[in-house]
Amino acid sequence: MNRKAKRKNKNVAIAKSRQWLDLPEEIWENILKRLGAIEILENAQKVCTMWRRVFKDPFMWRVIDISNCRGLSDSNHFQKICSHAVDCSQGELVDIRLAFFATKESLAYVAERSRKLKRLSIAWCHSKLVPEVLVEVFQKLPLLEELSLTDTAITIKGIEALGRFCPRLKSFELKNVVSYNIKSVGKRNDEALSIAKNLPALHHLELIGNSMTNVGLGAILDGCPNLVLRDLRGCFNVRLDKVLSSRISQQIKDVKYPRDSLAVSSTATFLQFVLCNFAVSFARWSQQSAWHVDF
Repeated sequence: MNRKAKRKNKNVAIAKSRQWLDLPEEIWENILKRLGAIEILENAQKVCTMWRRVFKDPFMWRVIDISNCRGLSDSNHFQKICSHAVDCSQGELVDIRLAFFATKESLAYVAERSRKLKRLSIAWCHSKLVPEVLVEVFQKLPLLEELSLTDTAITIKGIEALGRFCPRLKSFELKNVVSYNIKSVGKRNDEALSIAKNLPALHHLELIGNSMTNVGLGAILDGCPNLVLRDLRGCFNVRLDKVLSSRISQQIKDVKYPRDSLAVSSTATFLQFVLCNFAVSFARWSQQSAWHVDF
C-alpha cells in the first residue's frame, strides 16, 4: 500500500472516531460512569481532554467499582487505585464495590473520607481482610443503607456494630458462594440470631450458603418483621415444614428457597455489561491509535 493510500485510510479512521467523540458530553458521562475505577484511572482519563474534564467532576465518582481487578498486581496497587478514586470523589462517594484485594488500610481510607456512603460491597476477601476490622469501619458510616459481603467474613461483633452504628441499614447480604459456611452444631445459628436481635429494620436479607437451621430462620422471622425479600439459597440445614412455609408466605413477598438455582439472568445487567465494555474498548483503542485527540 502506497503512502497516499495509507494517509487516506488514517484520515478515514480519524473522521469516524470524531463522530463518536462529537457526542454530547452528557451522553459520554452516562457511558463513562459505567467504567470501573481501574479502567478510568489507567486508561480512559488519558484519551482526550473532554474525558479528563468529565472525570474531574466529583459526581462522576459517587459510585466507585473496583471489583474487576484485571491488571492489578497486588494489594499495594489496589490500595493506590482505591485511595486515588476516593480522593476524586471529594467526599461525595455513596456506593463502592471492592473485590479480592480489600484490606484493613483500604477500608479505613474509604470510611474516613466517605461519610455519605450508603452502599458498601466487598467480595472474595477471606484471605485479605480480618473480619474484626469491619467493626471500626461501621462506626464511621452512619448513613450506610446496604451492605453486601460475598465470601467475606463478618463476626458477631460486626453484626452488633451494624445495628448500633448504622441505623439506616435496610439491606444485608452475607453470601458464601464459593465455600459453604460450615460451623459446629452449636454455632450454626449464631449469625442468624445476631441478625434477628440487632437488625430489626431490614427489608432485604440474603444469607446464601449459611449454616443456620430452622431455629435461626424462625428467629429472623420474629426479629425482622419488615422483610420483603429473603434469600435462603444454599441454606441446606433449613427444613421447611408447613408451619415455617406458611409464616414465610404470609410475611415475605419475595422468597428464594434453599435449593433454588444461584444462576442470575438480568437484561439490565447485560446492557450495563455491553455499555461498559464499549467504553473500555474505545478507551484502549484510542490510546493505541496513531492519532491523538485533543479538544
